[in-house]
Parts: sequence; C-alpha cells; structure tokens
Amino acid sequence: MRIMVAAVVFDQRGRFLILKRKLHWHGWEFVKGHVEKETARQAVLREIKEETGIRNDMLITKLPPEIFYRHENIHGHTSSVQKAFLVEYLGGKIKLSFEHSTYKWADKKTAERLLTHRSHKIFLRYAYKIVKERKKILIETLSKKHVRHVSFNGKVISLTYDGKRLHYKAVRRKVRDVGIWSKDKPVIYYDRNLGDPAVLPILIHEAVEKYVAQSYDLDVDTEAHKIAQAVEKEFIADRKWIAVQKVVTRAWVKTNKRKVGKTKFY
Repeated sequence: MRIMVAAVVFDQRGRFLILKRKLHWHGWEFVKGHVEKETARQAVLREIKEETGIRNDMLITKLPPEIFYRHENIHGHTSSVQKAFLVEYLGGKIKLSFEHSTYKWADKKTAERLLTHRSHKIFLRYAYKIVKERKKILIETLSKKHVRHVSFNGKVISLTYDGKRLHYKAVRRKVRDVGIWSKDKPVIYYDRNLGDPAVLPILIHEAVEKYVAQSYDLDVDTEAHKIAQAVEKEFIADRKWIAVQKVVTRAWVKTNKRKVGKTKFY
C-alpha cells in the first residue's frame, strides 16, 4: 500500500495555501506527495520544501482522518492511504515547483470551492476547526495581558505590552471614532473633543489595537478591537478609576453608534 501525505498549510490570518496543478491534470490541491524512505512527518515537510520552497514552517498536528482508496496499479500498488498534517506558515518566499502554475491564500469557503479532491476538502474541514480554535485562544490570551510602564507626555504614548516596548506619537485632532491609528506610521490620532481623563485610556486602547492587528494580522474592527477593549478596561480597573471608566464609556458610546456584525464597539 502506498502511503500518501498532504499538507494543509495555513498562515497567521487563518488562510489556507492551495496550489494550482499543471502537471498531468489541472485543478487546485494542497501540497501532497508520497512517503519515501522516511516517516510521514518527514515526508510532508519535504514535500512542502519541494513544491513551495517554504522552509520557515512548523508542523502543528496530524489531522484525524486517514483516507483509503483503491486505484490502478502504480509501481506495484493498487491501494493507497492518505494522511494529512496541519502546518503553520511562518514566513518566507514561495517558489513553486514545475508541478504547479500558481498558488493562492484562500479562506475556508474559497478553498473548499476550489479544491478538486474530495479528500482535501475533508482535510480542510478538520484543519479549519483547529485553526479557528487556535485563534480564539490567541485572542483570549492577548485580552488577559496587562499594559505596564505607561507614560504619556502629551506627544508620545509609551507602554509595555506582550513583552514589547511600544512608542507611538499621539496627535490630537478631529476623528470619527474617538481614536484611530496610522497603518504606515507609528502615529495614533485621538479626538480633540475628548476630556483629559479619557485621553490616556483611549491612547492605550489604540496602541494595543494597532500592535495586535499588525503583529498578529487580526481583523481590526472585531478581533483587535476586542483585545484592546479588554486591556483598556483592565488598565482602568487596576487603578480603580471608576469616574474615568464612565467618561471613557460615554465617549465610545457617543462616537461609535455603529456595529460590526453583531458585535458592539463598547
């Protein structure tokens, strides 16, 4: 029996790497291949390097299903078993082999629509559950972390969070949502109409939101905002600033009447 392996490679955003086949047939698939004189784990990492050039990755787990199927005689084998592994992409340039023409980072819905093999669609469903749970744990972990060594001199907000020392220029101006941050520069803008007691918590919120959104590639309006909101509230609670909490809450509610899906901003 031939032992085949497939790699369900995902990135920090929870997208899956699918390859467009051009050798022998045309369609979309995961990295795949057969086990040579090696273990299945060794084979899947080898296939990733050969088919994508990725070397910076981490094997997370073997996925539960093993799929058996029969076929025409291939090198003396008329049956095969396919095993799949979940692998995290940690960065690096992708360079495809001669077997594939292009690649795509796809969300679960897109990947399931494009994948040719039924077995790969089954692997995708199992992988998605694990990736989704990992992100949930990440958000919960980041939400419980506290900010430390906070300082604000009226121009720059500095703080320690997630083991990193963060420094952002703080600019007071008219903004739509209490505070916003620049995607390209280390700058946070906060609303000029904010009362002084609310400024520091808002700046902390925006600093944490900017950091987690960009460092962990999280959705700004839901995932990153949720983390920043929890950290901001914890900062206020640690100092027992009950009056400040009320001021900050009123500021958020007043300027953020909109919703994101079913998630209120505050």
